[in-house]
Amino acid sequence: METEQKETEKQIHQTILMVERLLRMKSVPKAELLVFSQWLKRFSKQDQADFFERQAARWAIELEDETEEVTHEQIEKLLAPVIDHLSARSRKKVIRKEMILSVTKRFLDNIQWKKALENERYMTRFFGSIEDTLEVGYDLHVDAMLIDHDIIRTTDEALVHKLIKKVEASFIPLIIIGPNDASVRQSCYALGTDDYWDETVQIEERQIRLKRLLRKLRTVSSTILVDELTGAFNRKYLQNAYRRRTSRLERDDQLFALAIFDLDHFKRINDLHGHPTGDLVLAELAVLTKQAIRQEDELIRFGGEEFMLLFSADHADHAADMMEKVRARIERHTFPNGLKITVSIGLTVIDHPTMDLEEMTSEADEALYQAKRNGRNQVAAYTTSTAKEKITALIKIESQSFEQLAPLALPDHAKYHFQVTPYEETTCAPLQLCVLPLHQLAANDFKLLDEWKQSREGIIEAIAIAPEENQVLGHALERGVTDYCLSPLDRDQLEEQIRQWIIRLP
Repeated sequence: METEQKETEKQIHQTILMVERLLRMKSVPKAELLVFSQWLKRFSKQDQADFFERQAARWAIELEDETEEVTHEQIEKLLAPVIDHLSARSRKKVIRKEMILSVTKRFLDNIQWKKALENERYMTRFFGSIEDTLEVGYDLHVDAMLIDHDIIRTTDEALVHKLIKKVEASFIPLIIIGPNDASVRQSCYALGTDDYWDETVQIEERQIRLKRLLRKLRTVSSTILVDELTGAFNRKYLQNAYRRRTSRLERDDQLFALAIFDLDHFKRINDLHGHPTGDLVLAELAVLTKQAIRQEDELIRFGGEEFMLLFSADHADHAADMMEKVRARIERHTFPNGLKITVSIGLTVIDHPTMDLEEMTSEADEALYQAKRNGRNQVAAYTTSTAKEKITALIKIESQSFEQLAPLALPDHAKYHFQVTPYEETTCAPLQLCVLPLHQLAANDFKLLDEWKQSREGIIEAIAIAPEENQVLGHALERGVTDYCLSPLDRDQLEEQIRQWIIRLP
């Protein structure tokens, strides 16, 4: 029975990978969709469920009158029930929704827009100022950004240009919402916006124009392979690079290693010295690493302050020696502002061409977190005896709701083990998500949120429980609250919001 369950989970994961690839395509040949339909039918027989078989039958009918190329909009429509089913079936692997970030003080005016976005499977975040967006939203994986023109008009010009430069560097579509005024519209396009919406642009048209911009983003993302800040390759490069090395391993028996290294206490650097200094540190660290490795070794910015290296190695000890040179080189260096930086490194050796990238990344991750648990600033190699202990993260829920909702079904994560506890428990952890009533978060001019921002011991985020969608809730979202649920709490909605928060964690 356990073997069958593992095989089913593997099939679900393979199906999710296929769905994600289809969603990234601007259009798909009808023949390819029919092949995927056949895959669903085969999976249905193995899974002893008729859902996929029913979907395959529906596809055959809906695709009958389609041309040879099926549009992205039609693909999304066909895949929507499959995505919902997969997300419900697999708590470990959930398809990430695209994040739309809005910078506005008019939260109440945007409630219907927020709901329309979420009905189309987007995630939303609201900030009340460009300052908050630069501070709180710096590390969010944003897919598109909307800004009210009033925010731009009343914000220091240098801050506006700083945000626009950051958005442009990441190829994130920027949309400005303002009055139906030709001169304002022209000035916004001159500023660098990708689209301009006035009050005549209704929700239906907004959705169409947003989808068009997101399609362009996916096209650019799939062709641009270098991280602009550090000069390292980006994650788009990783899949093909790994495939090339496994092919070489199969052909020439050339073993290689995958290493992940993470800056120790990087959050403290950003908090004490600011994100610009943090960016300088990351850029300089990439230069140092390139100097310490061989020309054929491949450096990839894996996310945030994490980097990955793919490099040839004869065995685990050889790989560890090479990474020790990188670690020591970084430790000796003096960074901007006189900072001394250390890194923790985890690695694994790939000795068979069938070894999966995701599995090997997970092994290197486990080794990395063993290095951190053992005191940081060291190299750890993965072995079968590597402790698989994860860092504890807390999801704290106010007591009354905790009693109604616990336990919650949550996805797995490579780095964190999640515990759901009542908020009143005094237990702390490096990462916490607090689900609290809005009035508790808003008390004393959001004093609690301000204290959490200043915390040096870890990251604390919040989901608000609100009686209604009002201006206080808007202020809470502006101040950095991740999302909200209306009371009485709906278990499915809360689980989905927490799942999306988890899969976005680095």
